[in-house]
Amino acid sequence: MPTFPEGSYVSWDTWDGPATVEVMVVDKHHITYRSADDHREMVEATVFSSLAQNTADWRPATAEEIAAFKARFRPAPQNWD
Repeated sequence: MPTFPEGSYVSWDTWDGPATVEVMVVDKHHITYRSADDHREMVEATVFSSLAQNTADWRPATAEEIAAFKARFRPAPQNWD
């Protein structure tokens, strides 16, 4: 099982640079995270892939990535305009 505690920040690399999110809920089969616009997504284990496989490219976010996330973060409904 991946070791991303609740409240931690993780990143993964994309074509446009790193994507950084905040881990919200972790259990045996799911990890829920939120992006800087407070959109929440879930990664889950399935019969086809484990949670470890689905988060294999995740890594702990750097201090710079966390600072950028916090600077962009706007919780809903503030980000609706």
